[in-house]
Amino acid sequence: THPWARRRTPLLPGELAATPLILREHGSGTRQVLDAALAVHGGLAQPLLELSSTTAVKGAAESGAGPCVLSELALGEELSARRLVQVPVAGVRLRRQLRAVWPGGHRPTGPARDLLSLTGRGA
Repeated sequence: THPWARRRTPLLPGELAATPLILREHGSGTRQVLDAALAVHGGLAQPLLELSSTTAVKGAAESGAGPCVLSELALGEELSARRLVQVPVAGVRLRRQLRAVWPGGHRPTGPARDLLSLTGRGA
């Protein structure tokens, strides 16, 4: 178990930047958001491992290889089952833009249309 799993106070941005992390590869949306957030605080993510899928990052973290930074949405099951724990980072806001895509000339229907209407940006 990583020491952060028992931590009672938020990490500082410098602690996150100074710690080798299990990361997605350069160019992934997750990595871009993390690098941009840490750059605001004068740091940059330090890779322990760079992996090409969220599933691989989660698996490495669950096996105890080290801490990772991933979307809360991607970790729902692992967080619920307490296989991984969420550790807050003071003053770091990790937000990423999601995009919906569909074939040209077609409008989304059914659940896809409903989801887009919830965002306020209908198709």
